[in-house]
Amino acid sequence: MLVTPEVQHQNQRQALVATLLVAGTAGWLTWLLPLLWPLLGLCPFAYWWVRQPCLRRMAVMQQPFPDALEQILRTHVAFFMALDDAGKTRFRQLVQIFLDEVRITGIRTEVDETIRGLVAASAVIPIFGFHDWEYHRLHEVLIYPDAFDDAYRTRGGPDEHILGMVGLHHLSGVMILSKPALLAGFSPQPGTHNVGVHEFAHLVEKEAGEYGLPPEVPWMAVRQWIRYVARELAHPSSRRTHVSAYAYTNEHEFFAVLAEYFFTSPDLLKRRDPALYSLMRDLFHQDTGALLPTVPWRRRGLSRNAPCPCGSGRKYKHCCLKKTGTNGRSTKTTESHADTKD
Repeated sequence: MLVTPEVQHQNQRQALVATLLVAGTAGWLTWLLPLLWPLLGLCPFAYWWVRQPCLRRMAVMQQPFPDALEQILRTHVAFFMALDDAGKTRFRQLVQIFLDEVRITGIRTEVDETIRGLVAASAVIPIFGFHDWEYHRLHEVLIYPDAFDDAYRTRGGPDEHILGMVGLHHLSGVMILSKPALLAGFSPQPGTHNVGVHEFAHLVEKEAGEYGLPPEVPWMAVRQWIRYVARELAHPSSRRTHVSAYAYTNEHEFFAVLAEYFFTSPDLLKRRDPALYSLMRDLFHQDTGALLPTVPWRRRGLSRNAPCPCGSGRKYKHCCLKKTGTNGRSTKTTESHADTKD
């Protein structure tokens, strides 16, 4: 996603190759039919078309990071605060590029800078260990005012229990997140749930299956994970009492729930199951257990009595925190699929 010198040179070579191909094709057609000589004018367009995304990202990366977003990351995102200066710079650039390329839309609710910043942080955290990553499948994130049902309705009905969704079919390229659940995932209250990280973990899994694994992920770790999940879902271990029962819905939910543990409470995961923690560390190419303890105030943040950041005017404990439970999530996340609940 970031434009490094290596990516810049590769993109320049691709643009030159595309230009030469267009020039060669246009020249051959002109030789056959001289009246087609204007086709040679497509050469600059071909070069620009290949270079434009890279140039746009370079321009975004050079922009000053907004003070409001900086304050949001420092207040709500322990992962960001645990990074060194170089890591913080890279995190900021990834956030800027994500916000420039993915639309975030509120559905009957306001989307302020806090929501935008937390959505972007949710997207960056799972892929921070990868040198080059693209969310090819994602074009828009919809923010709902609360949980919703299987028909994507949020009217306060009894069947509205979904907090997040990665869309398929007619919702391809769309993610839906509950606003209270997103805020609760970055609250200072102890817990292992973060609906933003959960849904982006789903997206990472889908992208890896469709576009290939990041080079940082060893095949041996993937093979071990596949065997581990198959064994665990077939015969759940009594030692896994610390893992949410929802993880055992299917292999996709198991991955997403364990990703939440890995990024929100790595100390718990590492203490209860060191081998599983080591496997997650290899899959995400990050050592969150070593990173996050460097933030002694990681549970500090919004006070329960502070005004809720959603703008309702009520106290945080009586608004978004109450809606999602003290541990951050009281209902499930899902994927837009008839048979698979992610």
